[in-house]
Formats: sequence, structure tokens, C-alpha cells
Amino acid sequence: MSNGQDSAFVLYVDHQGHPAPLALNYHATASRKLASSVDRHPPATITEVDSAYCPQCLSFHDATTAANLGYCPKATCRLCPVCQSVAAVAVEDATCFYKCGRCDWNSKTCFLQTFVSTSDDGNVSLEEVEKASNELASQWKERTEQRNQAAEEHYKSMLTAMQQLAKEQVKGLRSSSHQYFPTVLTNKRSLDGPDAWSVQSLEESIEARGKLVAASMDQPIGGQELQLVSLEAEQRLDPSIQGISADSILLQTSGGAAIESMDALLPLAVPLRPRKSRRCRAELSEGRPGILVKPKLNPLEGDSSLRTGHGQWWKKDSSAIEVLPRVRVSNHSSDGSKHAFLLKVSNPTLGVVRLRLAASMYTGESTWDDKTETSPFLQNLLVDSMTQLCVDAHLDTNASKMIQATDTCELEPAEDSFLELGKTSEDVPEAVSKWEAGDVLLDSKVSTDSRSSARLVGQKKSMAWFELVLLEPSQTDEYCAIPLSIQIQVGDGSWESSLIQPRQSLEGDAKDFVSFDLVIIWGKQN
Repeated sequence: MSNGQDSAFVLYVDHQGHPAPLALNYHATASRKLASSVDRHPPATITEVDSAYCPQCLSFHDATTAANLGYCPKATCRLCPVCQSVAAVAVEDATCFYKCGRCDWNSKTCFLQTFVSTSDDGNVSLEEVEKASNELASQWKERTEQRNQAAEEHYKSMLTAMQQLAKEQVKGLRSSSHQYFPTVLTNKRSLDGPDAWSVQSLEESIEARGKLVAASMDQPIGGQELQLVSLEAEQRLDPSIQGISADSILLQTSGGAAIESMDALLPLAVPLRPRKSRRCRAELSEGRPGILVKPKLNPLEGDSSLRTGHGQWWKKDSSAIEVLPRVRVSNHSSDGSKHAFLLKVSNPTLGVVRLRLAASMYTGESTWDDKTETSPFLQNLLVDSMTQLCVDAHLDTNASKMIQATDTCELEPAEDSFLELGKTSEDVPEAVSKWEAGDVLLDSKVSTDSRSSARLVGQKKSMAWFELVLLEPSQTDEYCAIPLSIQIQVGDGSWESSLIQPRQSLEGDAKDFVSFDLVIIWGKQN
């Protein structure tokens, strides 16, 4: 018998049928569906670039400007070409240059430097440093353009040649006679048959294609002769750059020419980082905006260095972890034939939430060939967003269909987490503290006729505990999974933070519940 919660995970299923951790799920305003950001097909969300900023100077640009720039235009924003760390502007002995604070590289090795005038006491004014920095940026731009000039001219000449070939082809099609097309069809039909399928015909075709490729090597393209480069030939590097990583050499845009020495390593521009917004595909298909995450233009907004707006990093953030009750495996154990879980549900909102656990009709992710068909095999499934742990699990869809809905419990609003600091033990109900998996498995009535059962063990304040017992799946997979659903009541003061309006078409005193599918995954013990 084994206990613990490190090998058991609870995932939430989005509207595309993809299980994902709660931290990677989003809940659109007043929506009855979830949307996750996991990289699975078909995706549940789409992303759009709103703006971009420089991670070094924190200057920001709108999406259009950032697309045209690509890199930070400031002269002081450069990276070391050796270790890709920040290369700051340094002034030593009336010389201004770029210097890496991590390794020994400086731009003097590539002759990228300028002189500054100093005062009588040897100090350099800020105006002189700014002027020298702009001069360094001008030299860097001139050197980069000069190095890439051959590649740019080659690209333009090839583009012109391809455009000319396209025009000649269109002109030839327009001037061709009407008798051309029947002739082509006749030739194709004449090649159709056993004679055209022979090995001799195939060998002749391959030989003709080989001659065509060999002949094309001698023809110039875009005014440039093609060169045949052998991949087996050993490339000799200069001793000064032999210890430099391949990434550092490849990041140097040199127009196809190899970096010969350290003198050719120029500092790198700082690439802009995008700030993306995320939208729900299901909401968009129904004609609603479906905005899940919307960043602010200024990356510093929300920082404590500003006077207002502390902690407000987003224009909108619909993370499900702030709205949806969190389900975790507090304890679980198995005797080889049956498995018992103690599930802990907590309310993250500042309002009352009434919920219950029930059966789920989830049968797995849709297949690539047919979206109407699902597969119980969950491959390369992300179960932990912090450690990026991915597992393969088999979904037992039969056991969950027999689960009867538990009693509805009412969770109080969440308390401030800082109030819990300093407590040596968790304040839980007596029934929860005395819960023993061995006794539960011994007294459980689950069998092949009734494969699973669930009940409410206890609740206190904003937390509740549920017991789930099921037959151990017979599959030999390392990880097993079972679907479950959490049903949350809307209306009558319950889950008001979701902004979901209760349905008015219910009969009698029926309550409106919003159902979200869960997947419990655990590792089998050998």
C-alpha cells in the first residue's frame, strides 16, 4: 500500500477536450467553458501580439512599429557576441566602447570604439557619453550593412531573376496555341500503361533528372554562380574562435561568409520581446470578443516603482485559478485491486460557491483523422506546469459513468493567505483528520457491478474534502486516468464572480449547475 500526492494530478478539460493544469486554463467572462493554453491540436485559444518591449531598457513599441524594428534601436542596448549577456557602454582612458560584464569581451577587439573629450579634472559629462554612444551605434550599423552587402545584393538579383522567369512563363502561356493542350494530354496518355511502368523507364527517368540537375549547376542564378559545398569537408576555424559556441557564430549575420576571427564578432542588437493577448476560440465562433488575457502597453505598469496601479499588470486577466475552485489530491492509496482518493476542493473567490462532484461523459481527446472520434490514450500530457512533467496515461471511461452525484456543499469566501502564516497544523474537520485509506478500501463496496463511488467527507470554511473509491484499472500503463466532473451552482448567490447568468428555463425548483470535466491521473505502483 502506498500513500502520497506527488504522483497524482488533477487536470481540467477545456472546450477542445484537452486536459491541462488549472494554472494553464482560462475562464472567459460569463462563459460555461474553459480554454487552455497547452500546445495541443486543435488549439483552444489564439494569440495576438499587442506590443513589444526591450528587456534591457524597457522601452516599448506598438505591434506595427515593433514588427518593422525587430530590435531595440537604442545605442546602449547591445549584447555580447560571445555569451549573449548585456554589453554596456564603458569609458576608459578617454575611449568609449562596449564591454561585457560577464566575460572578458569588449568591442576593442573588433575595432568598434570612439574617443570622448574629458574635462580638466578627467571626468566625462553625460552629454559626451551620449554623443559617443550614438557614434558607436553609427559605426556598428555601418559595419553590419557592409558585412551583409553581398548577401543583400545576391538576394535582390535572385529576386529580380525569379520575377523575370515568372513573367516569361506567363507570356509563354498566353502566346501558346490552342493545339498545345491536346498534344500534352496525348503524350501523357501514350505514357500510360505497362510500358511506362517498367523498371527500364524508371531508370531512364532518374538518369534524365540527374543530368538535368548536374546541368543546372553550371547555370548562373541571379548573376551568381552556384557553388557545390561538401558536407564532409572539415572546416578549419581560427584558433581565436575555437572556444566560442556555435550559437554565437551563427548569430553573426555575415552574408553567408564564415567568421574568420574574433575581429569579425560584432555586438548583437537586443531583440524585442512581444506582449501577447489571448482569446478563446469558442467565444470568437459565437461572435463574442473572448478576451482572456490583455497586457498593458508599458511593461512597467503594475510595478511598485510607479505611484499608482501596484500589482495591476494586465488590462484583463481571466485565469481560471482565480475563479474556478481548485481540486487537488490530498491523499491516495491502493491495495492492488482498489484505489482510494481524498480530494481537497478550495474556493479562490470572495463569494460563496456551492458545488458537488458527479460522473463525467468525457471519453478522451479527439483524433487527428476524425474530430467526432475520441481516443482514451492521452499521450505526452502535461500534468505539472512548474516542472513541465509530461506523461502518457490511459483513460478509464467506464468507471466514471457509475459515479453518483455527491451532496452539494457550500464553500465560504476565501480568506487572506497571509492569515494562515505561522500555523503549525492545518485546521481540518475531524472526519478528514481520521480518514485512513486502508480502512476505506477495506469497507468499500465497489465491485465489477459498481466500479466507483464518491461522497462528501467534510467541509470547513472555504474548503471541502471528497472521497473517491474505484477499481484499479487493469491496463499495464504506467499512469492511469479517470474522468470526473465538478458541478458548480450559479444563481441564488453562488459563484457570482463568474458573471454567469442562471438559465430561466429550468422546471420547478431545479438548480442550474455548470459542469466542468476533470481528469485524475496517478502513477501505478509496482
